[in-house]
Amino acid sequence: MNAGCAWHSVCPPTPAHVEAANVYAQLCIPLRRLYITEQTAHILDRRPPLFAAPFLTETSPLQKGRYLRRWARRLRELTFAPEDAIVVAYGSFGIDAHFSSIGVEAIVTNDLKLAPHFHAHQAEIVYRFHDMTAQLPAPYTALTLSAVVTTASILAQT
Repeated sequence: MNAGCAWHSVCPPTPAHVEAANVYAQLCIPLRRLYITEQTAHILDRRPPLFAAPFLTETSPLQKGRYLRRWARRLRELTFAPEDAIVVAYGSFGIDAHFSSIGVEAIVTNDLKLAPHFHAHQAEIVYRFHDMTAQLPAPYTALTLSAVVTTASILAQT
């Protein structure tokens, strides 16, 4: 948010907002199912419709899956911030109730710490993920770990 700009007013977008909007536009073609967390949907509900409406109409909020919080706790043991651990956990344990699917292929973020932290600990994350899912009942044993990519990396591919 820009300094001096109230959350309910229409403010000029920050560079991070512009980058996110550009990535969003790129991901919409070809048509893909795009998801946001329940927390993000709640935040967007309180933002000006000019900014929030396109995201809310073109995305679906993922619901918390059965083992989402357990996976988030294990990520916290690897020094992930609570918010980052939840986002990564939604990637593998978030549920799309309309299509009866669990997890997403990739988490796209413009968080400057999340992606590098994920990649720095990726070997341990993969080990812990497979260790945890191997002990779960079907269909959870077949889940995959989502990739974490930055908005900048997606824009660099074009």
